[in-house]
Amino acid sequence: MSPTNTTPQRLQYGARPTQPGMYLGLFHGRNSRKEDMDDWGFAGPVLGPLNYCHTTYMAYIHLQFVNGQDARICCNSGHLAVDLEVVEDMIHFEGAYYGDWTVFFVAPEECRRPDDAFRNKPRVNAYQWHNHLNAA
Repeated sequence: MSPTNTTPQRLQYGARPTQPGMYLGLFHGRNSRKEDMDDWGFAGPVLGPLNYCHTTYMAYIHLQFVNGQDARICCNSGHLAVDLEVVEDMIHFEGAYYGDWTVFFVAPEECRRPDDAFRNKPRVNAYQWHNHLNAA
């Protein structure tokens, strides 16, 4: 039996969070501001759960995490309050630039379902929140 990694990992956009709450999802990522985009780019991180997400003059996104462990996992920060910079209409985060982002709420019943070993077809835990509203 191989050892399992119990260290919490940062989620990528499209994955279901394990905790309910408010999140900021980054997507339409690129490695450079000047990168020529022919497609939607890559999925970025999901940051949260958050107490708030506030934008100031489209220059900074101010986040406050619910707890310090999530701030460390998501942003490698020892503080609950974290500021993200907006550069040329994109959020700059850890060396990448994201042209789209969404703030969304995850209800307890929408959280990541536990993995199981007894189903022939595993449960799907991927979920793109911006598509959720259009599916109804």
